[in-house]
Amino acid sequence: MCELFAMSAGQHYTAQDYLPLFADKARANMSGWGIGFFREGQVHIEKSCEGVYEGDMVHDSFQRLARVIGSRIIISHIRCPKAGHQQESLAQPLTDHFLDHHWLFSFKGESESGHGYDSPRPLMRERLLAARVFEFVRDGLEALQGASPEHGLYQGLAAACQQLISRYPGEYAFFLANETVLFAFLNHGEILTYHPPEARGESLVLTTVSGGLTRYPEHWCAYPHEDVRHGQILIISGADLLYLGRI
Repeated sequence: MCELFAMSAGQHYTAQDYLPLFADKARANMSGWGIGFFREGQVHIEKSCEGVYEGDMVHDSFQRLARVIGSRIIISHIRCPKAGHQQESLAQPLTDHFLDHHWLFSFKGESESGHGYDSPRPLMRERLLAARVFEFVRDGLEALQGASPEHGLYQGLAAACQQLISRYPGEYAFFLANETVLFAFLNHGEILTYHPPEARGESLVLTTVSGGLTRYPEHWCAYPHEDVRHGQILIISGADLLYLGRI
């Protein structure tokens, strides 16, 4: 199974202490990786279809990026061989611009019917479930904002996610972020969060890797969910979990 990582902070931080740990914990998933971040309001994504490990070492490019990227929000995805995509262009995170923001999106999950969504504005023509899910969520957010501008992003995202799991049953987990806020959704598995002590409460690390990314799993706060007919959404800004809602 693919794995997800995110870091949200109140100011620009690197994830150099945690991205290599993420790579190590997800080392069995070696068919590609990607790191996305924001710089001056613009999205930047580095991707590779190579394994995140070279022999016994984390890939040089992944290590370098972990050291040099500074951003309030960083999202990373490590792809499993089961995903079957060897093209670098199909690695995640994905990005698009809508509702006056640049967005990053990273997904893991399975749905037999999810490939059937046909967006009026496809991100790509290739058969990639992450793209179909991102398109569905984006189109749902835009539709609700157009019909009811008074509704906030949470209401739009909650409605889109409920429609997603109703129309295309499956197991879903994703991170969606603009330059200031990070949304996490899941209806299966768990997302874990951790406040790095060295950041003194100014950043929050999130991952889908079981047990978290440090030596002590008990230091991580788990948000599990196993009812695929429903889901939960976390809203994070800076280092703060602003809201946890079930749909």
